[in-house]
Amino acid sequence: MLWGLGVDLGTSFSAAAIAAGDRVEILEVGRERRIPSTVLLDDAGRLLAGSLAQRLVGRSPERAERNPKRYVGRGAMLLGGTPVEAGDAMAALLELFVAEGRSRFDGARPASLVLTHPVAWGEDRRAVLRAAAATVAPEATLQLVEEPVAAAVHYTVSHNLAEGGRVAVYDLGGGTFDSAVLARRGGEFVVVGKPGGDDQIGGETFDERVYEYFGAQLGQRAPQWWEQVSTGVERRWLAAAADLLGEARSAKEALSEYDTASQYISGADVDVEINRAELENLIGTDIQRTADILDETIRQAQDDGGGLETLAGIFLTGGASRMPLVEQTLRSRYAAQVRTWDDPKTVVALGAARMSLASIGAVPAPVAAPVPAPVPAPVSAPVAAPVPAPAAAAPVARPPVTTPVVAPQPRPAVVEGDRFDVHLAGVVEAVATGTDVYVWCRDPNATVDVLHRLDAAGRPDRQLALGRVTGWAATTEGLLVADRFGVAAAQLHTLSPELVIRSSRTVMTAEDPILLADGAVGWAFLRPYPSAQVDNTIGLPWGATGGLSVIETNLTAVFVQDTLPLDIGETARWYVNENNLLRRLIDQNSPSESLPMPAHGTPGCVVVLGRYASKAPMGATYRRPAGFARGRHQQVQPYQLVCQVSPGGKIEHGRRRDKNWLYQAVHHRDQWHLATESGLETGPLEGEANLLASRPRPGALRWFPAGDRMYAIGVEQVLPSRGLWIAVLEPGGELRTLFQESGVSMLGHLTSRERAEVPRVVVDGDGLWIAASAPEGRTQLLHATPGGVRPVRSASGWLEPVARLGANLLCLHDPWSAPGVARANLGHLVSVPV
Repeated sequence: MLWGLGVDLGTSFSAAAIAAGDRVEILEVGRERRIPSTVLLDDAGRLLAGSLAQRLVGRSPERAERNPKRYVGRGAMLLGGTPVEAGDAMAALLELFVAEGRSRFDGARPASLVLTHPVAWGEDRRAVLRAAAATVAPEATLQLVEEPVAAAVHYTVSHNLAEGGRVAVYDLGGGTFDSAVLARRGGEFVVVGKPGGDDQIGGETFDERVYEYFGAQLGQRAPQWWEQVSTGVERRWLAAAADLLGEARSAKEALSEYDTASQYISGADVDVEINRAELENLIGTDIQRTADILDETIRQAQDDGGGLETLAGIFLTGGASRMPLVEQTLRSRYAAQVRTWDDPKTVVALGAARMSLASIGAVPAPVAAPVPAPVPAPVSAPVAAPVPAPAAAAPVARPPVTTPVVAPQPRPAVVEGDRFDVHLAGVVEAVATGTDVYVWCRDPNATVDVLHRLDAAGRPDRQLALGRVTGWAATTEGLLVADRFGVAAAQLHTLSPELVIRSSRTVMTAEDPILLADGAVGWAFLRPYPSAQVDNTIGLPWGATGGLSVIETNLTAVFVQDTLPLDIGETARWYVNENNLLRRLIDQNSPSESLPMPAHGTPGCVVVLGRYASKAPMGATYRRPAGFARGRHQQVQPYQLVCQVSPGGKIEHGRRRDKNWLYQAVHHRDQWHLATESGLETGPLEGEANLLASRPRPGALRWFPAGDRMYAIGVEQVLPSRGLWIAVLEPGGELRTLFQESGVSMLGHLTSRERAEVPRVVVDGDGLWIAASAPEGRTQLLHATPGGVRPVRSASGWLEPVARLGANLLCLHDPWSAPGVARANLGHLVSVPV
């Protein structure tokens, strides 16, 4: 008998259904209607998938990935130090369903295979599914279909839908939320309007919220055990964290049927509890956001000619849609139009199986029209604003998560109102010192960069050509500029405010120097030798280790005697592993090295060194990274050193071992302001400090001094950077929220080490200019003062504040770069009326 197979390879769980004759039914694997999407690479190099892989996670957590679908289109995942392609993981999961189906049909292979995917997936990601299908079921006729289309096909079997009728699909799965409106035209389903979605709202997100909630209880009831789970890198503690995440998921699912869930944590020998009201408080904002996205999706579809009254129903799919709060929220808006039928976790697979019937010559089923997949409208989750912290707030560990993929945004159109007076073109960066504005320009076809100084009217009046500039710092006393001079060297130049070279020297550095300046003193932080990249294959986190040194320079001196670099010491930088390639975002839960930063209110600068003690493998040294391959670090004990560099070459170290890791230290109005793993604090660099605002677990917080004021800026989520929160520190020591918006993100990134990704924030007296994202690929300029935050001007593309010039604001404008963490092109220096 010919048979067809429909498969929904989900982010957290996968399901399949078989079709034969005129029947479809869910395909159980090991008596499970859905299986975990987990994959695991065992010691023999075999890639295991599904329930077996999930059972082995506790034994080898570093070899497992719970959400391999997130890697589709992003590159390889790292399992036990071995790169594994996402396509291989998809094939391993698909093979489980094909093998089980063949056992039902005397070994016959499926004649038809339908695989589902999110609406927003482009051709590159769909190609990964095609390759997996070609590996596992090469003889089958393959069809790829959007997940909401498959869901609609299944639902309309029991809910008759006339020609031209429409349905909406609300799909809240383990990893993402999607919404779409579909119309039946000529027996086919087509997507109407613009689908919506949010790839950061889903069951996995809710699991992590419950994990954090349980962690807060464990920090009180079993503090020593929780500290080990929160910070330990040994396998037993990683396994304990994985088990706790499983208990969080079980509790969340139990609350769909019961009012209270109590979980026994065997390692800690205590119980933790959560009730339905507490869960709904943790996730309620997200659920409201999904309903808002659905509202907008339906509104977009109405623009295509059909009103709300034409909707035959709103169908719920995805495992997380079973939560009572989802149905309550949607019924409060759409009443009886909300429909549930069958297990919402499996309706996509059932719909895909029905679509396979047509390919094997059985009863025809509605099929999707072959139209290009629309790009979803940009959406974002609500901001989890920092909140006043309890007196004994313990840092909360984050279970391993993977990085979502953000679809590229279309180029914005330049409208007439966005055209500004242009001062200079080809601009890399611009900086103001309070008395002067300097502009760094580049001609891509030339080998030199040019620095300009502007006069009071914003016109260039001085210029200087240098080599390919890599960085600079400027004060009212002068500039410190670096350009490359070979692979292992750079040149440091001190310049007068009139752009006259005062001194130049060659310095040996394996990486581009990081430059700071304060008054007449400049500092260049150097890497004396290449950093060694490390990861968990040698028992260390994803990061880089190496040495750091500093050269102090007098910006005003003409005859400068070269001084030797001062050795600061060995240091480690721990990163968020985005795709097994990038090392740019500092891990907010690790004792990492910080970027060197001005101390502001006191002379000098501060850099936090990441350190660790371990039982190192033979030959493992910082200067000989090849030796790392000889073994694994064990009994790793991390800590930080706070290094204060004062004018005159004085370097002071202070040790920080309290596990509340430090990322920023600003001395302002005779007090230290700290950004730590826990949040924003005031107090000493070492010892107890006063926690003013807790860090959102997936987000970041930083201080920004402006005149006599201190501001706080936070993002609700680091990857992707999303949500903006702005507050001001009151004279009494409290933080007062000025701005909070989930749909707005700042330009730049709070935690990146890339120069091109610095936050686009400029000081203006006691206020700040902040560049933020706006709808439809536009930038919104915000002006923050103690009285509040006001939107000032928006423009298409990228608009970056530089300095106020009379009634105008100098900005860098690139109409072809969408607002985000980095500008893709050289910009124009323009005057924007404010």
